[in-house]
Amino acid sequence: MSRQAQEAREALGARLRGFRKDAGFASGRALARALGWQESKVSRLENGKQNASEEDIRTWCSRTGQGEHVDDLIATVRHIDELWLEWRRKLATGAEKRQQEALPVYAKTKLFRIWHPTLVWGTLQTPEYAAETFKQVVEYYEIPDDTEAATAKRLERNKYLYQGNRIFNVILGEQALYSNFGGPDVMKGQLDRLLSAIRLPRVSLGIVPRDAELSIWPGNSFSMFDDKLVLVETYSAEFSVTQPREVELYAKAFARLKQSAVYGAPVRDLIFAAIQHFDRMPTD
Repeated sequence: MSRQAQEAREALGARLRGFRKDAGFASGRALARALGWQESKVSRLENGKQNASEEDIRTWCSRTGQGEHVDDLIATVRHIDELWLEWRRKLATGAEKRQQEALPVYAKTKLFRIWHPTLVWGTLQTPEYAAETFKQVVEYYEIPDDTEAATAKRLERNKYLYQGNRIFNVILGEQALYSNFGGPDVMKGQLDRLLSAIRLPRVSLGIVPRDAELSIWPGNSFSMFDDKLVLVETYSAEFSVTQPREVELYAKAFARLKQSAVYGAPVRDLIFAAIQHFDRMPTD
């Protein structure tokens, strides 16, 4: 979980602990008994080890005589959920909605800093490659299959590569050139798209070779939008980073990754090598 989300959860727990003590419950065990909860649940909530549900807040405030704080605390819970949002819930109606939500963020961003160690960034994806990634999303999270609509919505981002004065600083790990989505033909098309992207005037594409000396561990992929927002994706969730000191850490990480990246002709050489790899791979 992002530090910002965790700090918010811990602050919420501290307020709940104060309510308990003010109500005369000397221990978490005593409140748990009164609520019919397990003692461990009270402890986890007070110490920021567990997300509180809206019903948890209502129950806690009612029993401790703090009903006037319910709305405020529920707003806090919802804010924490926004900072750390489980994919299963975010994608409940399919993947298209998530792609639609990204468009306003892209529209107002001037400087993009993108790092992905194993996958081609969505805005540089071909339709075929994007569709293959969405097929995996649909299967993995067991969500409604809207692959075609989600792919179309993702491809809408491409217009921002050509509009305005936006700058796109993209770094991929060399593995991204070989992570096989859809087989040799799809991959060769995607790699050819990267060769075209290099020529775009506002796109800087770097590759971190697999044997490059690193100044920082590769870590998760992340996308930076100006100095205001960072989105980090994991298997279970996506979290938003907006706290300035955390954003600065991602900017620092990106700068260190950039030190290990190659640009220009060496990037073309790495892409051509990957194309040759897929040329040798048998097709079905």
